[in-house]
Amino acid sequence: MEGAFLYKILVYPVKSLPPVEVLEASVTGYGTLEWDRFYAIVDRHGVIVNGKRERKIHLVRARFDLREGLIILSRPGDKRDDVYHLDEERDRVGEWLTRFLGYEVKLVKDQRGLPDDTRNNGPTVVSTSTLAEVSSWFRGWDLAQARLRFRPNLEVMGVEAFWEDKLYYGGGRGARFRIGPVTLEGRGISKRCVVPSRDPCTGVATPGFQKELSRRRKPMLMGKYPEDDHGYRLILNTVVVDGYGSILRVGDRVDVLG
Repeated sequence: MEGAFLYKILVYPVKSLPPVEVLEASVTGYGTLEWDRFYAIVDRHGVIVNGKRERKIHLVRARFDLREGLIILSRPGDKRDDVYHLDEERDRVGEWLTRFLGYEVKLVKDQRGLPDDTRNNGPTVVSTSTLAEVSSWFRGWDLAQARLRFRPNLEVMGVEAFWEDKLYYGGGRGARFRIGPVTLEGRGISKRCVVPSRDPCTGVATPGFQKELSRRRKPMLMGKYPEDDHGYRLILNTVVVDGYGSILRVGDRVDVLG
C-alpha cells in the first residue's frame, strides 16, 4: 500500500488494563473511539486506580470479547479464567479486582470515555516508525513492548519516525489531518507518567528510562514547549474536528491537510 495509512487500532475498554486490537472503530459523538476507556477502576473515594498509582495493575491479566461485552480475568500463572459481563456483572468485576488488589474498588462506566487528557480527548496517534525507533533505545524492547507501554490508539505506517510531532506546532495549535472519513487536529505531545517505564506484564521498571527518553526527546520538541519543559513526551494528543459517528478502518488513507 502506497503512502501513509492506518496500520493498527487499539482500544482500552477498561482504563489501565490491556488493549484490544480491532479492525475498525466508530467515533462517538464525544469524539472518542467506541469502547475506548468506557470503564475505569475507582477506589472507595471515587479516585481512579491506574498503573500510575498502583503497580499491581500490571499483573492483572485481562482479555475482552467486545461483541458479547465480556471481560476475561485471570492472575499471573493461573490457568483459571473468570468471565464476567461488563455491564450486567460489573459488581462482580469490582469484587474480583478488590480481592486481587487487596482493597475496595469498583468498576464505573462513562460512555464519553475516560482519557487522561479530557480536553483533548480524541484518539492518540503515533507512527510505527516512532515506536520502532524508541524500541531501539532500550535493551530488550520490541514493537509490541512499545505499544503496551505507551498505549496509543491509532498507529500510522508509511511515514518517518516522529512524524506525529510535526502535527503539533505549540501553544495549543496543530495541523489538521484526515484518517479515512475522520478529520483530527493535533493538540499536544502527550506528557508521560511512570507507566511506560515499567514492563507491561511484570511492572518491573527500566532503570534510567525517564532520563533517557527526556534526553533524546527534548531536542526534538524545541519550539513546541518552553525551554524548561522536561521533554518526557511521546505520542500525539488530538481532537476530532469532523467525522463524528464515522468508522475508522485499518488501511484507511492518512493525509495531512493543507
